Amino acid sequence: MHHHCKLKRIIDDMKKKSILLAAALVSCFAAKGSAETVGDTLVIEEAKKVRIETRDTVQRIIISGMKDEDLFQYTQRISLPNASAVRRNIGGINDVSKIVVPSKDDEDSKWDSSIHMLLGMNLLLDTPDEYEFRLWPSFDLGFAWLADWHPYGKCNEWSIGLGISLRSYGYKNDHYLGKVGDMLTPIAYTDEMENRSSALGIASLQLPLLYTHYFDQRQRLGITLGAIVNWNFYAQSSRNYEVGDEDFSITTKKIGHHPFTVDALAVFHIPSFVDIYCKYCPMKLFKNGRGPEAHQLSFGIYL
Repeated sequence: MHHHCKLKRIIDDMKKKSILLAAALVSCFAAKGSAETVGDTLVIEEAKKVRIETRDTVQRIIISGMKDEDLFQYTQRISLPNASAVRRNIGGINDVSKIVVPSKDDEDSKWDSSIHMLLGMNLLLDTPDEYEFRLWPSFDLGFAWLADWHPYGKCNEWSIGLGISLRSYGYKNDHYLGKVGDMLTPIAYTDEMENRSSALGIASLQLPLLYTHYFDQRQRLGITLGAIVNWNFYAQSSRNYEVGDEDFSITTKKIGHHPFTVDALAVFHIPSFVDIYCKYCPMKLFKNGRGPEAHQLSFGIYL
């Protein structure tokens, strides 16, 4: 009987120890599972140096050294939709410039320069019926150098520059534009004048002020809107014809055009296709009493 009671106590003690061991194992596994669920949070105490580099679509965080570990190194690379998605909030320091100092590469990346050419055709709109300008032959040829600023990534761009433009407006063959008094007026060719051609030409220095938004990171699909200030420093009406075996080329200057005009410009950037533009001047080309009421319209390709 004595041995039987002793054996029972031993079995009871083993059961108690087994229950305690099982409880401890369950607690350990539960604690391990809880740590994994919050594994996206990383706490680094007393970081020695933190560097945050932000580019157009990538941000990189570099931590060098930590509490009691000078050789500690941590790097994380984050993909961004664009640089404007980054928001910074810095507090508790007196000299922010010591913390946020853009590198030289970052500063340079905000500015670009580009050269553009446009080639298209012209029309003069809203003219009286007796003035018959033709789409062909006419041309709009322009060159411009632009300084492009994109402080919030490549998808948004502000531009200012300097350009030159040559525009020619074709006129009907049975009349030419000559001056009657101070007024530029249609005048009929005589019957003996053959192989006739007439045109109105304007040369301008230009100041483009533009904004461009691209809808993709590769800058293929986008739109440019803005204004172009024109200094129309030269304009003329010209006519060419033949009488018998003689060729005549006559130019009429001081035709009464406005020296300064402003164009509204829209450029459509289309993937796998050339960029196309449309340019319209809401201001009248001629001064009152010097020529017909006319507004310039141009359209074509933008390179």
